[in-house]
Amino acid sequence: MLCTATQAEVNRGWSIHTPHLISSNRKFEAWGADTCLGALSPESMRELDSIMFIEGYDAGDILFLEQDVLTRVFIVLSGEVRLSMQDIGGRRLTFQIAKHGAVLGMDSVLYGSLTEWCADTLYPSRIGVIGREQFHRFAERHPELYRIASREIIGTLQNACTTLRILGLSSCVRKRLASQLLAWGERGSKAGDQTQFRMALTHAQIAEFIGAVRESVTRGLIAFKQRGLVEIHGSMLRIPSTAALKRYAEGG
Repeated sequence: MLCTATQAEVNRGWSIHTPHLISSNRKFEAWGADTCLGALSPESMRELDSIMFIEGYDAGDILFLEQDVLTRVFIVLSGEVRLSMQDIGGRRLTFQIAKHGAVLGMDSVLYGSLTEWCADTLYPSRIGVIGREQFHRFAERHPELYRIASREIIGTLQNACTTLRILGLSSCVRKRLASQLLAWGERGSKAGDQTQFRMALTHAQIAEFIGAVRESVTRGLIAFKQRGLVEIHGSMLRIPSTAALKRYAEGG
């Protein structure tokens, strides 16, 4: 865990840009149904929408760093946002890719806590932004927001625990890779013992999930394909038998 000043030094290669404003006054968008905020009433969602503005972020832009006290809540409307942690040497451990509908920073804004991870965009993204004071006033009128924020942070921590479990239970990179693919497959399209999912990450980005380097991921995927454990067609990855891949992950 790094302080913000230290991170700024470590992350000097990251592009910290000022996002460009896309819209601050527009008709109501039905974006909330795909987020954890969708539990709010339609009237509450319209009120929330009225205090949100949309910013455009380029790939590689930073939303926030570890140990920040956030002044804004971020809602991913399009694009993908990487949640990760870094050590003092700059090595990154990614544990979640936040996609459309993800709400980031509610716990820090509502409770004043420090962020425990970094958030940066993998691709050009549209992000809904709500300022802290406005979000606080909204929460005072709608206290159920605190319960929603608690559920959201629990989900993020569960993803982090999954990543740490994969890292901690095996010293073998290929077994960690197999375990990570199985974890993603759980959220994929299943048919019997098969599953498939869209894997738009580069090999270097996959490596950040399992504490490895790009070359190890490339070699591992080639070996899995040769053994019939996975099939890759464009951006789609298919696991013909999750049981077979699980046996490999557990015993080799």
